[in-house]
Amino acid sequence: MLQRKMLMSIASVLVLVALIAGATMAWFTDSQTVAATFTAGTVEVGITDPTDIDIVNPGDIIKFGEPQDAGYYHGFDEDREIPQGGYDRALKISYTGTKAAYVRVLVGAGWVGELANTNLTLEGVEGSHWVLQEDMVDGKYVFLLDGILNGADEDFGVYDLADVENVPFIVTIDGAGTGNEYQGAALDMEFEVQAVQAANVDQLNPPFETVPET
Repeated sequence: MLQRKMLMSIASVLVLVALIAGATMAWFTDSQTVAATFTAGTVEVGITDPTDIDIVNPGDIIKFGEPQDAGYYHGFDEDREIPQGGYDRALKISYTGTKAAYVRVLVGAGWVGELANTNLTLEGVEGSHWVLQEDMVDGKYVFLLDGILNGADEDFGVYDLADVENVPFIVTIDGAGTGNEYQGAALDMEFEVQAVQAANVDQLNPPFETVPET
């Protein structure tokens, strides 16, 4: 009898221990999984292809940056008594990137063949946001936008595209330095636009040298 009561007491204790253990395992729980995709921004820039000029003359000027192509014209300079011949040509950039960017335009100019380029002068336009740099890159003139161009998703820059899409500059063909050897010669010009993201780069030295060649 006593032995039976002891066995029942032990069994009761074991059941109680099991209940207590089970109670401590009953945590309130929940779970959730979230996926996120981080897409890299884009830097996508383009440039117009200016219309060819069939004939250029010693003393001509070629004006880039006007929105219209006015063809050949004559105009009087304030210091000249004879008409100055010239052309209007448009050089415009496009930008469809999402990132704000530093932008520059490289301009190459040279006569085809072995003719010297010393009779060519290229200069920027005063008041333009495109600044002609002192140093050339690979023999090309460099025009640097003097602020950051806004992207589709980043607007911390100084400019929207519409404010700076025209790149103005003037090419002059020196009359005295252009002799008969230049008759029928072709003047080749090459234009390239480069852009580098503005975020997380040195604003005093944007890494344009890392831009792939086009």
